[in-house]
Amino acid sequence: MRKTKVDYIIIGQGLAGSWLAREMIERDLTIAVINNDKSETSSKKAAGIYNPITGRKMIKTWRADQLFPSLERDYASLEKLTSSKFLHPLPIYRPFKSIEDQNDWEGKFTDASYESFVEEMKVKSLGLKNIQDDLGGIIINQSGYIDLPVMLQSVQNFLISKGVYHSEVFDHRRMTLGPNSVIYKDFEAEKVIFCEGSMPDNPYWELPFKPVRGEIIDIACDLESTYIINQGVFMIPKEGRFTVGSTYDHNNLSYVPQASGIKSLENRLKKLFLGQYRIIGQRAGVRPATHDRKPYIGLHHKYKTLGIFNGFGTKGVSLTPYFAKHFVDVLQGKSEIEEEVNVQRVN
Repeated sequence: MRKTKVDYIIIGQGLAGSWLAREMIERDLTIAVINNDKSETSSKKAAGIYNPITGRKMIKTWRADQLFPSLERDYASLEKLTSSKFLHPLPIYRPFKSIEDQNDWEGKFTDASYESFVEEMKVKSLGLKNIQDDLGGIIINQSGYIDLPVMLQSVQNFLISKGVYHSEVFDHRRMTLGPNSVIYKDFEAEKVIFCEGSMPDNPYWELPFKPVRGEIIDIACDLESTYIINQGVFMIPKEGRFTVGSTYDHNNLSYVPQASGIKSLENRLKKLFLGQYRIIGQRAGVRPATHDRKPYIGLHHKYKTLGIFNGFGTKGVSLTPYFAKHFVDVLQGKSEIEEEVNVQRVN
């Protein structure tokens, strides 16, 4: 039987697969996207925050100066392409934990390298009802959240309209590797690119993933905010409710929320928000994090017709648009792969 020839087969249509598919279509490459359309995926469960200043020490996130200047523009472009709305730019308010924290930020606030990301520094409470912020805090810009379930469904609808989306479980046993192409069922492709999360059942890749489960709750409470509030937990305002997260557990990798995780989340929430609230929803996801918190991108060390675009972890929203462009540049011979993300670093 004659095979349908495409440039690339993409396995998985989470955040990584969606952006890789979009970038390839943008460059007139032919693709087939094969996706197991299940509800239990990290992309569908994630809060979708993008934030240039992160971590306990509140420093610029890795590659912030490269990633963030075009980030909202990229998502706005994807919204236009899919005729949908999922980009929600919002400043982040991060209350100070201590006088030392406040003093540290007085120095950073005058640092030119932070200027584009920090909108304002407050030394007194912002006045948000029941928010514990006696010492003030910083207001971060170039931040917000992506409604990931809406985005993923919108991209899927777009791919269906292009005739390139196939809802099925990828069967590795039906893949035949040649020196210059891959045969899979009715397709012949130059390469197959895996975007499957932590890939526990993939026989071709043995990589040191370090997946981490996270719980998120939705609460109803008497609070109005035009900011994402982030101290110990994040609180994202969403149409009269707040999404609150998250936990980090490397041991129990269940998609079922755990009582211990919810309790930990509530304990931290009560230090930030002193008012009454009611939990109206809860969920858990397992993030495909890596051993060094950097994604795995590139070609297989043995099979040059197999590639990977994966392992974006907790910062997938901000990393995937930039690195999708980079990886397609690499595949087209326009760039050498950056060593920090090259999957060959673990071989």
